[in-house]
Amino acid sequence: MPKHLIWDFDGTMYDTYPQMTEALLAALRGYGRTADAREAYALIKKTLFTAVTVYAERFGLPPDALMAAFRARHAQQGGFPPMPGLRACLAQTARLGCRHYLFTHRDRRAVEQMAADGLLPYFTECVTREDGFADKPSPEAVLHLMDVHGFTAKGAYMIGDRDIDIGAGHAAGVAGVLYDPGGFYPELKAEHRICDLREIPALV
Repeated sequence: MPKHLIWDFDGTMYDTYPQMTEALLAALRGYGRTADAREAYALIKKTLFTAVTVYAERFGLPPDALMAAFRARHAQQGGFPPMPGLRACLAQTARLGCRHYLFTHRDRRAVEQMAADGLLPYFTECVTREDGFADKPSPEAVLHLMDVHGFTAKGAYMIGDRDIDIGAGHAAGVAGVLYDPGGFYPELKAEHRICDLREIPALV
């Protein structure tokens, strides 16, 4: 049974999208532009790059500058709240013998947040933006984790809230666990769908 759990950070382990949405809206306001919060949230749910690209094209803004403005505002925001059930899920799966890994596009701030919340000891390795792997849905980081830590695709799950998370796992032959309590991806093919992280121990 799968014992190696590869986790996404944003929207899976931590509820970061509300803060990211506000940071993007603030960046747009800095250019004298406004956008609908629900639309911005849904676009960020795809990827941050998607959201920035859409608004840069819509408002005739330089995408690199808009991204930089977003990052500057996002860096000033406080800590992120963990998703409901995350701590219990990690504790229970660890007792079941699972090993945990992080694969996120976010920088080391993700690791700092996990450490502040006392969750980092559950994780064997954390792959962040600084490590230089190709973005999801590339399987590059997943294959790296499998190679370095000596497990196979059959012994792993990729846990995430977006299509790119499941796609990265599938590209490496790893089964996906889609965390989609908001129903953003009703048509996405994943081996397992959950609405609560506390459902994961039953899968392993």
